[in-house]
Amino acid sequence: MGETGFARFDADERLVWANAAFAARFAVAGDATLDGLLGSLLGGAIADLRRGRPMISGLPDGSAVTLALGSGGAGEWLLTAVEAAVAGIPAERGPWAKTSSVLDCLSQGVMAFDRDLRLVAWNRRVLELLYIDPGFPRYAQPYEAVVRHIAEQGGYGRGNVDDLVAQRLHHIRKAPWPFYNERVRPDGVIIETVTLPLPDGGFVTTYTDITRRKQAERELASSRDLLEQAIRAAREGISQWDLHGGEVWFSPQWWGLLGYSEAEMDNSRRRWEELLHPQDRDAALEMVEELATGRRSESRQLQRFRHRSGQTIFLETRVLAVAGNDGRIVRIVGAHTDVTESVHAAEAVRAARDEAERALQDLKEAQVQLIQAEKMAALGSLVAGVTHEINTPVGIALTGASLLAEKTRALRHLFEAGSLRRGDFADYIDIADEATQLMLLNIERATRLIQSFKQIAVDQASEERRVFELNQYIHEILRSLGMRIRRSGHSVEVRCPDGLTLDSYPGAFGQILTNFVINSLLHGYEPGVRGRLTVTVTATGGEVELVYSDDGRGIPADLHGKIFEPFFTTSRDRGGSGLGLNIVYTLVTRTLRGRLRLESEPGAGTAFTLRFPRVTPADPLPL
Repeated sequence: MGETGFARFDADERLVWANAAFAARFAVAGDATLDGLLGSLLGGAIADLRRGRPMISGLPDGSAVTLALGSGGAGEWLLTAVEAAVAGIPAERGPWAKTSSVLDCLSQGVMAFDRDLRLVAWNRRVLELLYIDPGFPRYAQPYEAVVRHIAEQGGYGRGNVDDLVAQRLHHIRKAPWPFYNERVRPDGVIIETVTLPLPDGGFVTTYTDITRRKQAERELASSRDLLEQAIRAAREGISQWDLHGGEVWFSPQWWGLLGYSEAEMDNSRRRWEELLHPQDRDAALEMVEELATGRRSESRQLQRFRHRSGQTIFLETRVLAVAGNDGRIVRIVGAHTDVTESVHAAEAVRAARDEAERALQDLKEAQVQLIQAEKMAALGSLVAGVTHEINTPVGIALTGASLLAEKTRALRHLFEAGSLRRGDFADYIDIADEATQLMLLNIERATRLIQSFKQIAVDQASEERRVFELNQYIHEILRSLGMRIRRSGHSVEVRCPDGLTLDSYPGAFGQILTNFVINSLLHGYEPGVRGRLTVTVTATGGEVELVYSDDGRGIPADLHGKIFEPFFTTSRDRGGSGLGLNIVYTLVTRTLRGRLRLESEPGAGTAFTLRFPRVTPADPLPL
C-alpha cells in the first residue's frame, strides 16, 4: 500500500466508505464494522487506539501499518492506515513528503526519530504542544537538539537545561518499548505521550492533549465518590436487575439495612425472594413485570423484608426502568430506604387516634347522660317549686273546708236538739258562703298552678315543638322558680310584649331561662346580697332578641372564652357540674337555631343576649 488508506464509519460504527488503497489492503466488505476490523488487526489494543493513540499492526504478508483513529462530525469515525516504513523511518527525505499531509490532519502531535535518533517526521500539532518554534525543526535534526530546544522554551518546566536534556537522553535510551507517559506543561495542560518502536529501528511518539479528559475523569470520580458518600450518609440501598441476563445486584448498603455484612452478601433472585415477605412477593414481581414491559416507567412500593435478627423491617422501594439504544428496557434500578420507624410511628399514631376516637365517643355518651341528668335535676327543682307554690292555696282551701265542716256539725247538733234559731242559721249561711268562696278561689289557683307546671314539665321532658305565648311562658317558668328566688331575696323584672307568640321548642326555652336564673342565684351574688334579675324581650321582623341580665359581681374577662365549655365550673366544691351554660349554648345554637353573646365585667353584672327566629326551622340540629 504505497499511498495512505482512508475509511469512514458512521455513528453506529458501520463502514460507509473506503478509498481504493484501504479496500485493496484490507479487503473490507460492505457490512464491515469498526470493531470487527480493529479486532482482527490489533486484538486487545483497540481501547488504546480509541483513546487517540496511533498503533502499529503487523499484517499477514510481513508488512506493518500505522493506524490512527479520529472522530468526525455527527459521531462518525475516520480510520487512517499508513505503511510503517513510510510513516516513520525512511532512509531519505522523499517518503516523509508523502505522509506530511496525513500527519497534519491528526488531532495528536506526532514526532518520529530514526535508529540514530535523528528527526524524520513531525506535524504542526506537535510544535504547538511542545512549545517548538515553527521555524526550528528540520529533517535529520538530532534528538538532543530537539530536546534542548524544548527545554529552553520551557516545555519541561523549570530546571537546568543541561540536566533536563540529560534526563531525556537517558530515558529514551533505557526505557522499555513501548512506553506511555503523562506530563503537565507549565500552563497546566496535560499531555499524554505514547512511544512505539518502528520495525527497522527508531521510534514514533504521539502527543495528545488530555486536559479535558482528565478533568472529566476527575469530575466523574468526584461525582462517584460524592454519590457513594451521599448514599452511605442517607443509608440508601441500591439495586439493579439485568433483564437480559436475569442477574440481580444489591449494594452493600442494601444488605446492611437487613443486618448482613459484605461477606454475607448473596446477590441472587432466589435469596431476594427468600428475604422478601411472602405476602409482598406477588406485588413486587408484578411491579417488575410492568416496568420490564414498558407499561410503567417508574414505581414505588412499601415492602417487608426479614432482618438477619428475625424481625420484619419496612423498605420503601423506588424503581426506575432504563432503556437501551433500541428503546427496549434493559435493566431496572432501585433505591431502598428503611422506613421501619416511620411505619411503627404511623401505626402508633393510628392506634392512638382510634383510642382517642373511642374516648371521645365515650365522652359524648357521658355528656348526653349528664345533660339528661341536668334536665332531670331541673325537673326536680320544678317539682320542689310546685310543692311549695301549691301548699298555700291548698292549705287555705283545707282551712275553709275544715271551718265549714265544723259549723255544719254544730248546726246539725242544734237542729237535732230542736234548739236551732233563725239567727244561728243566718250565721251559718254567711260562714258557708265565705268559706266556699275562699275554697273555690284557692282551688282554682292551685289548678292553674298545676296546669302550668304540668305543661312546663311536659315541655322539658318531651322537647316537642308547639306554638306558645312567650310572655305568659316566661312568667310560668319564673313561678316554678319562685320559691328559690324569694328565698334568695332577689327581685325579678320581666319586660316582654303581650301576644308575642313563638313557633318553637318551649322546653328548650324553659331550660335556657331556668339555667340563667339558677346560674345567677349560685354564682352571681355574694351571700346575703339582694339583687335584680331582668328579662327583656324585643321582636324585630322574624327574629326575637332576649336579654337576660343580673346586677351581680360579673365574670372576669379571662373566663369569657371558657364558660360555655362543657364541665367548666368555678363552684365544683358546691356541686356545680359545669354543664349549665354548655347546655344553654347547645340549645340556643342547635335547637333554637340562634346566636348567644356574653357581656360581663367584674362588679358590673352579667348579660346574656339571645337572638333566634320566631319560627324555628324544621328538624333542629342534633345535640
